[in-house]
Amino acid sequence: MAKFLWITLWNGNGLARHKDEIRLFLEYNMIHILLISETHFTMKSYFKIPQYKTYYTNHSDGNAQAGVAVLVKQKTEN
Repeated sequence: MAKFLWITLWNGNGLARHKDEIRLFLEYNMIHILLISETHFTMKSYFKIPQYKTYYTNHSDGNAQAGVAVLVKQKTEN
């Protein structure tokens, strides 16, 4: 049986306000890795999607602009 790795790019344009939309998109499309630009995170930002590990970096000046994140699906036992 062939196995596939689904990787997608998303322009977040302020990721926190699109959390529910992203969660549904990931679930419906069975995405393994989501690459996100324009997160607009700050040091106070918190973002978590169940079953995904989030890696991110903020803009160097600490303001809510730019930034990137990578969401990686965690292995689930079957």
